[in-house]
Amino acid sequence: MCQVIIFLALVLVLRPNLPTLAANPSQWTDHERGWFWYEPIPEEIPEEPQVEPPPAPALVTVPAPTEPQGPPPLSAEWIRENLEKYQRLAIDNPSPENVAAYLYIQRVMLDKSQRFSEQVKHVVQMDPFLDQGTRRPIASYGGAQFSKEARTIRQLLMAQIAQQAGIFFFFQGSCGHCEIQAPVLHSMQERYGFVVFPISIDGQPLKNGLFPKYVMNRGQAQRLQVIQTPAMFLGKPNTRDIIPLGQSTMSMDQLEERILTAARDAGWITPEEYERTRGFKTEMALDLKPDSLPANLKEQDLIPYIQKLYSQRLTGGGVGVASLPETKENCAECGLK
Repeated sequence: MCQVIIFLALVLVLRPNLPTLAANPSQWTDHERGWFWYEPIPEEIPEEPQVEPPPAPALVTVPAPTEPQGPPPLSAEWIRENLEKYQRLAIDNPSPENVAAYLYIQRVMLDKSQRFSEQVKHVVQMDPFLDQGTRRPIASYGGAQFSKEARTIRQLLMAQIAQQAGIFFFFQGSCGHCEIQAPVLHSMQERYGFVVFPISIDGQPLKNGLFPKYVMNRGQAQRLQVIQTPAMFLGKPNTRDIIPLGQSTMSMDQLEERILTAARDAGWITPEEYERTRGFKTEMALDLKPDSLPANLKEQDLIPYIQKLYSQRLTGGGVGVASLPETKENCAECGLK
């Protein structure tokens, strides 16, 4: 009786471990290990840390290369680039379609040119600074009158210079060019009163008998670097200035122009006096250079800046402008509002 009670007590004690024993049936079937075989508890193997793979590189989308866009069709730039292509195509294959295509494009360009020309005329008419007639009349009779006035001023200045300076004339008796140059100098002597100083390099007189009272060259030609005859120099006795005019045959007009230029450069006449001999108005002309523009001038302000400069030329006394009457009575007289 006591043995039965002890057995039942062992069963109750061992009951929580029954699933474990059932999970290890070897303890029941392996008799060699016995009832009291000690099973070691297996050591836990630490899990290796999981290394996260590096993130995949982001895909860079390369945009497809875009073809450069050309100028708009039928624009002036487009026609310039394509008209010759259409022409070659029409020449190589003169079908009605190819020839018509070329002619139509050419017609469009001609129409553009006509509209541009008409607009140029309108803009020039409305802006005196752009009108070439402001500087010299376009009408033939107006231009002739302008030249006549310039010629008068030219003659007055030449006579003025002749009172201050003379012309050194180097010649040779055997020089045919000197012989035909001498009458021109003689005419200037008669017309303007220039004193001509003839100097013979070879000691011989001119065959035409002009300027018989010459002097012999005594080194003057070498000092002035005369390399051929005829050679002419403009000299001012009181300042001992000598300015080359040329070493070749020259007409009366050429000599006058060079004398006036030399006198302007030497300060014998003013630049304004010289400009009045030119046959067209140059006082309105601008001398714009890249380094003379303001450093901060932007391209969109370039045209207004040029217009302002021309306006300053007009209002700054460079060009004479008739003032309009201010009173109502005077306006009524001339009919201007």
